[in-house]
Amino acid sequence: MKLYAITNIFLCFFVNAFAQSPASNVTIEFGSKNLTLDQPFLISVVIRDSESRPSILFPEIKDLEKRSKTATSSVSTVDGKKVVIQTITQEYYATKPGNYLIPEFNITVNATRLHSEETMIVFGKAQSAEALEDDSKVTVDAELESNKEDIFISVQTDKKTAYIREGFALRVSLYIAENAPVEMEFYRFNEQLQFILKKLRPANCWEENVGIEEIVKRRVQIRGRSYTEYNMYQARLFPFTTEHVNFPAVSLDMLVNDHEGAVNVENKVIRKFRSKPFSVFVKQLPDHPLRDQVAVGQYHLKEQLSGELVYPGESVRYVFKVEGTGNIKAIPAPIIQAGSSLDIYPPEVSQVIRRTYQSVAGEKAFDYFVVPKKDGKFILGRYFQWIYFNTADQAYDTLRSSKMLEVKGEDYQLANLSLNGSPGLYDNLESLDSTQESISYKQLLKDATNIIVVILLITMIWVFRR
Repeated sequence: MKLYAITNIFLCFFVNAFAQSPASNVTIEFGSKNLTLDQPFLISVVIRDSESRPSILFPEIKDLEKRSKTATSSVSTVDGKKVVIQTITQEYYATKPGNYLIPEFNITVNATRLHSEETMIVFGKAQSAEALEDDSKVTVDAELESNKEDIFISVQTDKKTAYIREGFALRVSLYIAENAPVEMEFYRFNEQLQFILKKLRPANCWEENVGIEEIVKRRVQIRGRSYTEYNMYQARLFPFTTEHVNFPAVSLDMLVNDHEGAVNVENKVIRKFRSKPFSVFVKQLPDHPLRDQVAVGQYHLKEQLSGELVYPGESVRYVFKVEGTGNIKAIPAPIIQAGSSLDIYPPEVSQVIRRTYQSVAGEKAFDYFVVPKKDGKFILGRYFQWIYFNTADQAYDTLRSSKMLEVKGEDYQLANLSLNGSPGLYDNLESLDSTQESISYKQLLKDATNIIVVILLITMIWVFRR
């Protein structure tokens, strides 16, 4: 009888402890399992309630090539509480059609070990040969095309000139020709990489990166010759001053099976490879009263209005959402043109940022409460405007609301509405008791669970003492 009681106590204790485990905030998710060769199979790790992005090593999968990685962060407010979701996604490509078995694997996230069961995915033929070719190509700059070495390290950017606050990509890679008559391996790679990045990271740039926890390799063509590219680092940089961004020469030591003139290390020699220095020239924006404040990139507007016909004093929600490519985190709020006809209250702000090796894109939404005070038709474009510098047109542009709010009814009178018992959304705020705390059912459930655990422990001690 005593053994039965002890067993039940332990089971209840561990069930309650597991229910409170933070592991439920981290999950593994798969993308589509029926794909074509020009589409990647996606494995994602979703982390909830964490603003920091952990380092994640995704598994190697037989017959699939690991390529780009994407990091997406979502920040929003739900019932007054900040909700943060981080999603880190790894792409896998197949080289030929067929069925591929994804074996079971484990991923460690912040000391939490996640397990995934095996699954089957199917790759069909690509929709077009051109799409497959385009996906396998890598853009190389003039420095790579002019380099005739069998082995070389390259620091390159996708732009040599950029506007202030305009993003450009930085890429650090080692290239080895497939027919190079030498064998080599990395030497103290992590230590060297940190030193390289310390030299390369400019002080006058905001950095957005996916994070590389491992060397990603792929085959590329340079001057018609096959190379293996070992990508060691890639980020998107946004200069916030007009000082030119200088990238000094950096070097990488490799262990080589070559015995000509170097320090001998375990019958191998250390050979140094050095990149070439260069600069990215930063241009100031054209003259404008808001030149030092506007966002820079390519954006468009999506908006929502909860109701287009309301009465005076009735509140409506208006969402001004800016989507596009650029430094999403730094997007400022729209310019609000104040008026006596509408009360516009400060917005709730949410954002989604998608970081890839090619770009930083996403959206930033400003959620307003608008309370009209009189009859009429109100074109919201007169009240909500967002000015930015369009890098595609190299000119300033303005996003304006296209919505119209129609208000019908008597003029808004606070006293009359109070007497009629239909106050506006923000009326009588001064009469509310701000000292009264709202009930948090989640917290109550957590407290109740902790009390149960304590009772179980006391019961277990009592059973043992008998």
